[in-house]
Amino acid sequence: MGRYPSKKLSKAQKQRLIDLYSSSKPKAEIQETLAEEFGVKPRMIRTLAKELGLNVIKSNTLNKNILIYDIETSYVLFEGWSTGKTYNRWQDIHGEKCTKIISVSWKWLGADKVHALTWDENQCDKILMQKFLKEYNKASMVIGYNNNSFDNKIINSRAWIHGLFIKTYITSFDLYRHVAKTQKHQSKSLAYLCLVKGLTAQKLTHRGKAMWRDIQFGNKKEQKAALKEMVDYNVGDIVSTEELYVTLRPYFKHATNFAVKGGLPKWCCPNSGSTNVKLFDTLFTAAGTVQRILICEESKTQYKVSNKIYMDYLQRALDMSWQNNA
Repeated sequence: MGRYPSKKLSKAQKQRLIDLYSSSKPKAEIQETLAEEFGVKPRMIRTLAKELGLNVIKSNTLNKNILIYDIETSYVLFEGWSTGKTYNRWQDIHGEKCTKIISVSWKWLGADKVHALTWDENQCDKILMQKFLKEYNKASMVIGYNNNSFDNKIINSRAWIHGLFIKTYITSFDLYRHVAKTQKHQSKSLAYLCLVKGLTAQKLTHRGKAMWRDIQFGNKKEQKAALKEMVDYNVGDIVSTEELYVTLRPYFKHATNFAVKGGLPKWCCPNSGSTNVKLFDTLFTAAGTVQRILICEESKTQYKVSNKIYMDYLQRALDMSWQNNA
């Protein structure tokens, strides 16, 4: 069978390919399904995915216990006399005083499977927290969208409420804050950024407040259906966040150095751990300090090292040259 370049795919075929690759299904299963639909072999599907940049997560990422997660939380109800702008005290909360976690979804960066948990039939999130924290506490870094202002704080609050152990010193990478700090867009919403980049793993739509009302106050049948709707929406967030993180990562300063964590020299790529790096630029500070900017040939990450670290990098190249000529 001849070459089947992505530019020859119809718009519907491209959309179908991207949608499946954005799902939590195993890649082998996706390739078999699309191969049958498109009338090609599975290896051609892998080629098409590569041309569209859909396997970037697998090819450019080392799983260094990076956890991507997202939560959905419950209503709290307030008593009042009117609509519009009002001030509510905590004494005005009707019934349950605390925000609870209805669902949490997560995946390890680069892995296929997305995991999900929900609160129990009594609307208690203790078991959810116990199970999720076993994974959360393994992470060396967590990634989310607005997680520094919301998700992380809720997780810490619920751990405290239930008296559960939680890892205190953990690197958190908030995509929302990094985008807001380094780029200018018409919107900073996750769905918008996925749209303008051409990523199809976008946030799913839902019924809004009606979904929350059914989960918390509906009958058993309504609760079950709405809870499934929320989990689907929650899982969609995870896939979107991962894709967006991987495409944006070369444009951010790295949050932690996984090369050093893995016992590699400081001049290695801090994101991928690759030794396939080269000098990209040289900076001179006002104080006269020389700083080197290296770039990773694999992940395209740019990062700053001291001139001393750069000399170590050059020495490594010299040592390899001697070994090759010996």
